[in-house]
Amino acid sequence: MSIHKNIIKTLKSKDITLDEPQIDFIEIFNKHKPKKSKLFLGPSKNAPKGFYLWGDVGRGKTLLLNTIFDELDLKKSKFHYIDFMHSIHKDLKELSGKKNPLDLIADKLAAKHELIFIDEFQVEDVADAMLITNLFQRIFKKNIYFLISSNAHPSNLYLDGLQRQKFLSTVDLIIEYLNVYKLEGAKDYRISLISDFDNNSKDIFNEKKIKDFISSAFECDEFKKEVDINKRKFGCNGYSNSFIWFSFNVFFKEASSSKEYIEICRKYDWILINNFISCDDDEADLIRRFISFIDIAYKENIKVKFFNEGLNPENIYTGNKFQYLWQRSKSRINEMKSKKYLLNSGKN
Repeated sequence: MSIHKNIIKTLKSKDITLDEPQIDFIEIFNKHKPKKSKLFLGPSKNAPKGFYLWGDVGRGKTLLLNTIFDELDLKKSKFHYIDFMHSIHKDLKELSGKKNPLDLIADKLAAKHELIFIDEFQVEDVADAMLITNLFQRIFKKNIYFLISSNAHPSNLYLDGLQRQKFLSTVDLIIEYLNVYKLEGAKDYRISLISDFDNNSKDIFNEKKIKDFISSAFECDEFKKEVDINKRKFGCNGYSNSFIWFSFNVFFKEASSSKEYIEICRKYDWILINNFISCDDDEADLIRRFISFIDIAYKENIKVKFFNEGLNPENIYTGNKFQYLWQRSKSRINEMKSKKYLLNSGKN
């Protein structure tokens, strides 16, 4: 069976139906998939050495490339962009004082890999921009096949960044060495998946089931327990560039304000919340913060998933102090849970 049929079959087994642009990409990838013989022969100027897949948030870029990555029988590693940069910085620190450390890092990557997948590629820091420029000049000449996902076309990377002129050679390298492909379409494949999860079920979804679901929906392998928001550290259940997952009973118990909620809404496409508890007026501060968060998320038209673990979020408040405000929040929560709201949310 060809690789593109394997990929479609694998995704179908996960109840994921691909749309036409996604199938088109898989078929095009199949024509340019890496072959070990060509990797061993060395780089060819005429053959792009991988794919740079870009497009709107939620189009399934990570899902597709992750599935492709799993299908390829090569020496390989996958990195989130942030983790990839952390590993390069760590290697540079260890090679401090050595001559041409980036050459050594490129050699090390080539020795260990025939395939590297970098997910959610986005350059925001001037130091990383300069480092990427110097590193890509070296590793693109190695016998490594690359899969890169991003929300932006290469020419729109690091827009308005400091010393961007020096970064433009990286843009040229990406376009020269990789197939730059836009995943067309406006459908966010996650919306139905996330909206339907637990909404029509009588089962109680514990944290493990929720974690497994998020891992599948967002292709997330690592769940970090702490996040920086406005230079403060907050507890969380996990996050990536696409989502952040909070426990209601942890996050909203911490001192936080509209400033943090605005930053969260600005930074993440999906906000996921579980672990709701029943609250009376003894938890007035917690409810007040949650009401403020709902007001901001609703105003900003942000996608929020409220996980039902036996207690519907719109029914958590039993006190009197904030009943007037809570009625508005309750109405907004019900609306935000709807598929119609999610389909029309601002970051679609």
